[in-house]
Amino acid sequence: MNISDCHNVNDFRALAKKRLPFPIFDYIDGAADDEVTRRRNTDAYERCDLVPNVLTGVETMDMSTTVMGQKLAMPLFLSPTALQRLFHWQGERAVARAAEKFGTYFGISSLGTVSI
Repeated sequence: MNISDCHNVNDFRALAKKRLPFPIFDYIDGAADDEVTRRRNTDAYERCDLVPNVLTGVETMDMSTTVMGQKLAMPLFLSPTALQRLFHWQGERAVARAAEKFGTYFGISSLGTVSI
């Protein structure tokens, strides 16, 4: 399986599980404490149906929003994750570049692996 074969979250998860050492995969795949927030988020996304023909004829979309006075290109941000160099050699630097590229926020963990 390659990244080009991934079409949904479960496909990406299966690829990561195949390619990462199990302690690293388990760390990324797990959630904090009793994992209630993860379950609620997953349930919320599962209740959303994206129907492809709804956006038929839409030429451009503006997903931007303003958060704390800063305009973001999309209503998502990259949340803090500790020890990011465990799963990418550039760690938080790589995630910060992705956030900048896509015009959104990135939160830095107190257990970061590179200096601010």
